[in-house]
Amino acid sequence: MTEYSGDIAIVGMAGVYPDAENIDAYWANILAKRDAVSEAPASWLGPSDLLDPTSDDLLSIYTNRGGFLGDLSRFNPAEFGTMPLSVDGAQPDQFMALQICNDALVDAGYRAGENDHTNTGVILGHSVHAHRANANGVQQAWYHSQLRHFLQGLFPDTDPARFREATDLLQSKMPNISAEAVPGLVPNVMTGRVANRLDLMGPNYIIDAACSSALIALELASGELRAGNADLMLAGGVNTTTSPLVYSVFCSVDALSPSGSIRPFSNAANGTVLGEGAGAVVLKRLEDALRDEDRIYAVVKAVGQSSDGKSSGLMAPRLEGEVLAMKRAYEISGLSPSSIGLVEAHGTGIPLGDRTEVTALRHIFGDRQGDVPSTPIGSVKSMIGHCIPAAGSAAVIKQALALTHRIIPPTLCDEVNDDLGLSETPFYVSTEARPWINSAPTPRRAAINAFGFGGINAHLILEESPVGREADATAAFLPRRPDAAPIEQVFVLSATPDTMAGAIAMLREQCDGAEGDAFATLARDSWVAKGDGPARLAVIATDPADLSKKLGAAEKHLAKDATASLQTRNGLYYEPAPMDGKTAFLFPGEMAQYPGMMAEAVMAFPQVRAWFDLVASLCEGKRDVRLQDVAFPPPSCVNDAGQSP
Repeated sequence: MTEYSGDIAIVGMAGVYPDAENIDAYWANILAKRDAVSEAPASWLGPSDLLDPTSDDLLSIYTNRGGFLGDLSRFNPAEFGTMPLSVDGAQPDQFMALQICNDALVDAGYRAGENDHTNTGVILGHSVHAHRANANGVQQAWYHSQLRHFLQGLFPDTDPARFREATDLLQSKMPNISAEAVPGLVPNVMTGRVANRLDLMGPNYIIDAACSSALIALELASGELRAGNADLMLAGGVNTTTSPLVYSVFCSVDALSPSGSIRPFSNAANGTVLGEGAGAVVLKRLEDALRDEDRIYAVVKAVGQSSDGKSSGLMAPRLEGEVLAMKRAYEISGLSPSSIGLVEAHGTGIPLGDRTEVTALRHIFGDRQGDVPSTPIGSVKSMIGHCIPAAGSAAVIKQALALTHRIIPPTLCDEVNDDLGLSETPFYVSTEARPWINSAPTPRRAAINAFGFGGINAHLILEESPVGREADATAAFLPRRPDAAPIEQVFVLSATPDTMAGAIAMLREQCDGAEGDAFATLARDSWVAKGDGPARLAVIATDPADLSKKLGAAEKHLAKDATASLQTRNGLYYEPAPMDGKTAFLFPGEMAQYPGMMAEAVMAFPQVRAWFDLVASLCEGKRDVRLQDVAFPPPSCVNDAGQSP
């Protein structure tokens, strides 16, 4: 047996974030640059006078905008053998954690109940703060009694029974705390519930490191694997309930954006926006994952940690602490910062924090070499808000998908703030989705920053899968979002000319009602299931109705002559047999090129990207500007004329 390297593979992932019910929708939203921040539901604030932009009172709130889950925060007790009474009055985060961990195991191919999880554990980041369950318990156990005593002192001549009626009325409006719901009031039962319902018998506990929680949970879970205490670990972060009290605290220190938007590294940055979400990854020792032929999203190389030590304040960022966390990550991994091709910043949109982070990155990554920056930087908080203990889970899933699909994802930033000093660093703000071309001899690598309140810092290094699996060009099968531009799907059928009509009829039946993710999955399955028949039908469609219409046109064509070819401008192609000869691609000549040319093809098809990687690697070190930076120039560092300002 080969000696264990210490590397950890991410073999499964699941998550729910604002306007994204799963990681496919989450990734599609990122590429579509969707801003999922919105106003809180009317029922969230309670008394209308709580929202007061002019008040100096601690309990006042000057913004109610955030990244809310809304109806996506849902849980089916029957699916997990959970009594409905245990849900009512309990902490919602616990049940969302159970759902996400179950989904992550399914994604990894280790579904609970169908696999031995004796050596599987779970560690989740979670902040212990006010939420529906403990607020309900505090009111019923303490507040109602105190209210009665207060009213009796204020109105001594009133019948005490009237006061009891008042508190009984309040009590009737609140969820009942039954014996079954009691575990839902205990914070650490979150992972205990996951272990219980999914029959995991490895370690289980929660950790609270504020905004660094999810990254440190991942490091602790990796440590359990390295120590041999588990063979499979779940790690992540959960924050699906944002209370008005949390908003009050953030507003009291002027941390929230008055404009209600979060724009890290932007001239418009004026504070952060809170968000909700939950995400989990399934971890396994890399050697074991390779042995078992697991799908590997990314490889965990190292996590560096540090505390700020003595600083100007408990909530103020400290440059030395952030630098130390990054330094330790590269010392542990033995890797050079120059090998990092993508950075997910902590990027809260608070100007002081962003400026400190840029300065810390410069200490580690050095100054800019040449005129063109080399390393994209971004923050998914710009789209979903700051999920605090779940923020790291959103960042890890985003970077792992970027490594899987070899795409540099965009971040929301209208105009970069020149005062941050980014122009003196190797970094540029990635404002557009671009192909991730790798010309270096090292694998693609990504880094993630997380800096928590109280001065706890973490820096994670991820690397692409060593097997180079391309996931069957899944980047070409992104689900359509209902309020975004349609994303076309490609459907392929293979049969004989005589049986093609039957294959078409079956696909038409399957496409009925296949919306969103189901439509994308149907397209992917058509590729996987295509047979060896000589006839081929390819259909490009944006939705089930479009697909059904085009399949109907194909049926009419086949009814007339199944041996005749068909090609239409709207995306319908049929050939009864393989064409004679070889296929050639004809490209236009000189003066027809433009920045970003073929970017969509490179991002959608691994074969195209592989050729770009090869050509770029042949020029590595031989040009002042890398070939990929000429073909796909950094968007925030190039003016309308295609020149670096």
